[in-house]
Amino acid sequence: MAERITGAKSALQRLERCYSNGNVSWEQCFQPRWERGNFASRYHLVYPGLAFWVLLRAEPRRAAALRPMLDAMYRGLLEPRCWDYWHSELNEETWPLQERNLTYAGRLASFTGFYIDAFGVPPSETIRIENHIATYSELSENLWAQMKSSPSCGVTCYGHTSMVMCNAHLLINNILHDRLFGTRFAVANEKWLANVEANLVNHSDDGSLFYYGTKPHSGERNEADRSDGMDIWALFLMSAVVPDRVRTWFGDWQSRIRRDEDRAWVEIPSRETKGELSSTPLATAWAFCLAKELGQTPLALALGRTLELEIAEGFKLDPLLSGLYLLGDTLREGAFRDLVVGTNSCDTSTRPQQALG
Repeated sequence: MAERITGAKSALQRLERCYSNGNVSWEQCFQPRWERGNFASRYHLVYPGLAFWVLLRAEPRRAAALRPMLDAMYRGLLEPRCWDYWHSELNEETWPLQERNLTYAGRLASFTGFYIDAFGVPPSETIRIENHIATYSELSENLWAQMKSSPSCGVTCYGHTSMVMCNAHLLINNILHDRLFGTRFAVANEKWLANVEANLVNHSDDGSLFYYGTKPHSGERNEADRSDGMDIWALFLMSAVVPDRVRTWFGDWQSRIRRDEDRAWVEIPSRETKGELSSTPLATAWAFCLAKELGQTPLALALGRTLELEIAEGFKLDPLLSGLYLLGDTLREGAFRDLVVGTNSCDTSTRPQQALG
């Protein structure tokens, strides 16, 4: 009898086609209109990578197969297509890791931190972009220093605005770096979270949960920055940092989830999809991951059934969505938080002995 191809196996096979040749096979990846947007190339590496980190933690025997693909992802993150938007689309003159640009710098930092946590060494001794180099610790310290001096208590992305989703990566990386190298960066997390609570949470019943961006050079909310797709992305990432608070937020937020018989999904307006802000499959995948992380099995099954309608043929937004499907399928309650805070570790013998910077 032929082996049944499960959704997770289909997703993994699709990811292997993207990352198994030593470098990223970009022809297998979705081609975004804008690299500054939310369908950008960097997301097709960072979040499938997160699926691999969770899978590796659950099944350490997979290291020999997964590590070469993670190496390819890291090399892809350093390719100009992942960071040149800073110059070509945003007309910024600083190098992409020098200041702001948290959407790239924060994700590169957390990817590198997860790599060090898994294998005891970074994917490369230094991070080289353009004519500049930095270690993981130097990058992490730079982001932390910006956080401490910012009026928002977070690091900004474009136009000097701080975004909830991007700063969630900074919170994660602060925890990772502290755990790996004994720093105290995560102490600063509380001030950003306090600003989110005070200024960026919508306490009415109208519209999305978060004002996902601040005004420039400010901690005040930008009233126009509202999106259910941004909500669910931010909620999943913050579940590794403040899981109890996220559980409460998500309990109220679930009224936005649509249902039909045994399926569920998060409906995103077509204007957001055209603008590459979010999409119904993308938001549904993030909700699937969060439901698994919070142990909400019936909801996760309903969301998963919607995603399974496309998994065999592949998603338009691949490999990002196949990566999120694999992540959701792999997650067990609290597994993402365990990955970040280091509890229930399978093997601690490869921890680095000292900071690299």
